[in-house]
Parts: sequence; C-alpha cells; structure tokens
Amino acid sequence: MRTVFLFLVVLQFIALVACIGAAASFWMDGAAVVAQARHGGVLARPLPRAPLTPLEHTIALDQFAQTWGARAFPCRTAALLWRDVSDPDWAPPAMPASQRLATAIMGARRATSIRWQIRRLIVACQLERDYDDAQMLRAWLPTAEFGDNMTGAEAAAQAVFQKPAASLAPDEAARLAALLHQPSLHNQPERWAEQARAIELRVAELSR
Repeated sequence: MRTVFLFLVVLQFIALVACIGAAASFWMDGAAVVAQARHGGVLARPLPRAPLTPLEHTIALDQFAQTWGARAFPCRTAALLWRDVSDPDWAPPAMPASQRLATAIMGARRATSIRWQIRRLIVACQLERDYDDAQMLRAWLPTAEFGDNMTGAEAAAQAVFQKPAASLAPDEAARLAALLHQPSLHNQPERWAEQARAIELRVAELSR
C-alpha cells in the first residue's frame, strides 16, 4: 500500500513539474514574440501617449468598449478566459485590444492550432504588462484591414477621404470604423452610410 502511495505522489510531482515546465516554455515563447516585434519596429517602447484622435476614439469605443482600460490579475486576458470557462451564463466581450495586437504581430493565424491560441493569449498578457489600451490600439491600427487592399488606418483615410487619419472628422471616422466590421460596405454606399451613422450615435452615447 505504501508503495502505491509513493508511486502516486511521484506521478503527481512529475505532472506538476511538466505543467510548470510547459507554462514556463509558453511564457518565454510569448516574451520572444513581443521582443521580436519590438526589434522589428512593430512595437515601440514606449508607444506615444497623446490624446486619442477622432478615429482612434471612435474605433476604441466601437471595437473595445467592453474591455477598454480594464485591468485584472494576473492580466485581463487571463481573467477573461477564466470567466469564460467558469461562468456558463457569461457572454464574452469582443476581443480586447491586446488580443487584436497579439494576433497581428504573430503573423498568419492557425485557428485550429491549440498551441497558437495559447501563445496568442500569453503574448496578449505580455503586451498588457507593458502598454495601455491606447498604445496597443495605435500599434494595431497600421495592421488593421479596411478592405479593398487598404491595410492600416492611414492608408484607408488617404484612399477614402484623401486626408491624414488624424484629420478625420467624427462622421468620417465612423465610416472607416464601419469598414472594420464589414469591408464590403465600401461598395454599398447606402448600407455604409447607415452603419456609419449607427456607430457614430453609439460612440456619442458611450462618450457621455
């Protein structure tokens, strides 16, 4: 009986060491991804902390209103994951800015890869340790897809309105924000205007 007990203890110890080793490996892997992004210029340290432009403000409240500025231990991404797993009645919010940026800097997505998904969560946690949501939004916007080969907020603003992204008015910002939801709206003027107006009204309501 004592031999069986010792065997079970050893098995538990081995399982614990394996879990700790795997967690450390994933954490180091995530840190390497963030370091590579900094080295490649995708991330600057520190990122600018200037006030949000109308476009940034519109996208922040349209895309990330439920999680914007929220903090949690050990990180917001882990807290959201735990709530999703532990509370069957909870409706998860839209993907926060940290996960959008993590997806962008990790390159091609492999949605069926569990390892890829875990790495993305860890990279998002790493990002949340070093940047606030406004900084992560600014780092993500140059990679955002607005459709019709328009990658990045600056390219979209120039293509649609022939002006810098920082100079867009709130109604113009709402039109670009609508393309993040449905890029094909660019070829559907009436629906595009309708969706943009809905976003503009929602952002105005949330800004009160």
